[in-house]
Amino acid sequence: MTGDTTARLPVVVGVENTEAGRLAVRWAADEAARRGLPLRLVHALDWPAGAPRPQYSHATGTPVHHRDLHRVHATSWPTQVYRDPDLIPPARGWGDKFRDAGRAAVDNARTIALADHPDLEIVDALTDGEPVRVLRTEAEDAAMVVLGSRHLSSVAEALTTGGVAVPVAAHAACPVVVVRGPEQHGTIHPFLVVGVDGSPHSEPAIGFAFDTASRRGAVLDAVFVTHATGLHSANEADKEAGIALAESLAGWKARYPDVVVRPQIAHGHTVHALVLASRQALGLVVGTRGLGGFQGMVLGSVSRGVLHHATCPVIVVPETDDASGTSG
Repeated sequence: MTGDTTARLPVVVGVENTEAGRLAVRWAADEAARRGLPLRLVHALDWPAGAPRPQYSHATGTPVHHRDLHRVHATSWPTQVYRDPDLIPPARGWGDKFRDAGRAAVDNARTIALADHPDLEIVDALTDGEPVRVLRTEAEDAAMVVLGSRHLSSVAEALTTGGVAVPVAAHAACPVVVVRGPEQHGTIHPFLVVGVDGSPHSEPAIGFAFDTASRRGAVLDAVFVTHATGLHSANEADKEAGIALAESLAGWKARYPDVVVRPQIAHGHTVHALVLASRQALGLVVGTRGLGGFQGMVLGSVSRGVLHHATCPVIVVPETDDASGTSG
């Protein structure tokens, strides 16, 4: 995509003042720089129920410029502009401090991103609302959304309000990246892993994986998992899997001739097989359904599983996404 940078979809990263959040910012900054896209830092101000909110702000309302881009201060409360030197602002309360802590987290994220990419185009926003709702809205106009992992179990994810990754990935209109751990760069040939099941549901994930591997000069491991038992049925299952895998990859291999592809047939539980295959990978790419998912589920069982167990960044690609991944 060419033209004014404001017309390009940004890489959005959810900002939080944790080590996982900082790891996500670094990953997002690297990806934005790699794709030539702006980076958008978003921090959701999730006000506790009944908490007092500031009625005034010391901000002037004037956008702050950074490398010719505006810093967006997206808040819902009214802004008071102080022009009278005799006007004394009201005493700062809990709400002001809560908002200031959010601003500090965003400013720290900006510092982290610029440390590695000093010319990176950055915008940021402090937005009222629950993180899940805010990030789902941001995903409507994003190239991808990047989140840090809180390393919650599937039970904790379901029973607490701390889970963000699964509900965002389940409904986002763009790829969602959950940075479970740092990328692995120690292998001789850096590689990505994509889960393939031969269904149309995995096509966007395959396309995104090919495009990402091409951009990074990485090998792509395409993994098809079978579940057959018994010698005869296992042989038949492997044969069918090989055919389905070849058919799923053929068009993408022609489109990305520079990508070295290593088709793999694995056996056993799909989540375990993909986690094992991606242990030293730059990332694991899966679809939102297919690969063991069921019609009507908000997120396939496999994509949920790898979000909880993978040790590398997990990229969940929705079916509605343009699988080419060429927005950058």
